[in-house]
Amino acid sequence: MQASALARCGFGRLASRSLGIIAALAAALALTASPAAAQPAVTNAKIVAPVTDHHVHLGTPALADEMDEINKLDPTAFQFLSPDIFTRPTSADALRILDEAGVKRAVILSTAYMFMPSGDLPNAAEAARAMRAENRFIVDTALASHGRFIAFVAINPFAANARAEFAYWKGRRGVSGIKLHLGGAGFHASSPEQVAILARFFADARKAKLPLVVHLRGGGPFPKSDVEIFIDEVLSQAGDLPVQIAHGGGYAGADLATIDSLTAFGDAIARKAPGTRNLVFDISGVALPEETAKALGSSDAQLKIFVDLMRRIGLDRFVIGSDWPALGRIAPYFALIREKLPFTDAEWGQLCRNEAPYLRHRR
Repeated sequence: MQASALARCGFGRLASRSLGIIAALAAALALTASPAAAQPAVTNAKIVAPVTDHHVHLGTPALADEMDEINKLDPTAFQFLSPDIFTRPTSADALRILDEAGVKRAVILSTAYMFMPSGDLPNAAEAARAMRAENRFIVDTALASHGRFIAFVAINPFAANARAEFAYWKGRRGVSGIKLHLGGAGFHASSPEQVAILARFFADARKAKLPLVVHLRGGGPFPKSDVEIFIDEVLSQAGDLPVQIAHGGGYAGADLATIDSLTAFGDAIARKAPGTRNLVFDISGVALPEETAKALGSSDAQLKIFVDLMRRIGLDRFVIGSDWPALGRIAPYFALIREKLPFTDAEWGQLCRNEAPYLRHRR
């Protein structure tokens, strides 16, 4: 694997300023072995558990092998992620950890796009097969879970196989939606060509009634002006399709760019911009251990601003996710969210009951 693989490693790359994806499948995200990445402790206070974890990952051994290879090339790629990403968790592990946290169900997001980055590949057919197998694993896992898991397959909308992969999964049993990692896919809102391709993808998803979970930003710059282009030219094509923006519009913590991003989305919602009717945000990765947050430019004062924005937009627009295993076990991470984000008990209770529109419509 070349060093460029680091930019598509699917782990949200909570750390470094280079791209990263919240990959997770096979090993998914949590925080590494550095002191800052230590497992957050559970407080003595009883934590009300969310009904649904809207952001978890699982993966195949092939994905785990990919992660191991990336780590050998550059150990700093996972500097702020949990060592849990290298334990190769299974669906049984996921169910046990959900039970430990008191969570009834989880949305599992494929990280298959790791196998199919944008641009030319030395063996595109093999990469496409690996992506298909990864997505199939997620769907089969959900089908076998008796409703505990909801599957979102992953597609790189700029890859050569995007249309074929979309056509294959459209309408298939067990597929609840599509995960897009635009940061990992190298999306640049300044590219009219990319914006047009992505807008068509959103329109196709609307026609196919396939909800979207979108990780908008990588580790690099994504200014408010780019978010506004995404809202006006891409999200507008979603119509009433349920769309979930991952990580509160950022990628880790509540740095100034994340606050700007959420502000832009809030302004669009206030003016009832096209595509915002069923728009929600998961807050996975927003709360981080103190040292990690500091390294990524996120502070308690910024978390307060973020929560104030949530209130202004409306808490009904926000759902809880853990990004497991990227940030460690689910129960301690939910305790960390409760500790770091200044919600009242009533607000926390509402967030724990909130479900994304694609789940409400499902029922």
